[in-house]
Amino acid sequence: MSDNTFLVLDCESGGIGDISLLSAHFAVCDSDWNVADELSLLLKPKEVDETGSTIYKVTAAALDINKINLIEHDKIAVTKAAAGMQLREFLWKYKPREGWLLPVGKNVWGDVAWTHEHILGKGEWSKSVSHKLYELNAVLKYLKRKGKIDPTAPESLEELAKFIGFDFVAHTADGDVHATIAVMKWLENL
Repeated sequence: MSDNTFLVLDCESGGIGDISLLSAHFAVCDSDWNVADELSLLLKPKEVDETGSTIYKVTAAALDINKINLIEHDKIAVTKAAAGMQLREFLWKYKPREGWLLPVGKNVWGDVAWTHEHILGKGEWSKSVSHKLYELNAVLKYLKRKGKIDPTAPESLEELAKFIGFDFVAHTADGDVHATIAVMKWLENL
């Protein structure tokens, strides 16, 4: 890996507000956006009812958008502790000898916050991952301002991916990560 080792990430939740994080996907990429490895996590909240059943805070609309069947999801989802252990090992494996993994994404600050709250605390995260962020929105707006991209070009990840000819399933953690990689590679080549 070179000096710029990227950690592209995306989280998908059960809606807006006080809701459950359901899935997260992480991809480690070199400075040319070649994927070295990936980690997908399906998550279950720690809250349970009096019968021991997991309490998911979700909306039907979010499950439809994210294409999540909650019954099937619950069968294979892991706890925060198990997910945190998997992510910690994954990050440690790819942390550069000098420096940190650089988080990348569209609205990446939100995905990092979700990760801290629901998977791996900020202290453990910061042992491998930089506090600096590489935000797709900022790169896009900068290139529009500099005239490298038409100012009316789309800004949603789904529309940007279509614009560059990248086909993917939007609003899934792994799909959004792969679209982010494709769009960032395209933007940097401008």
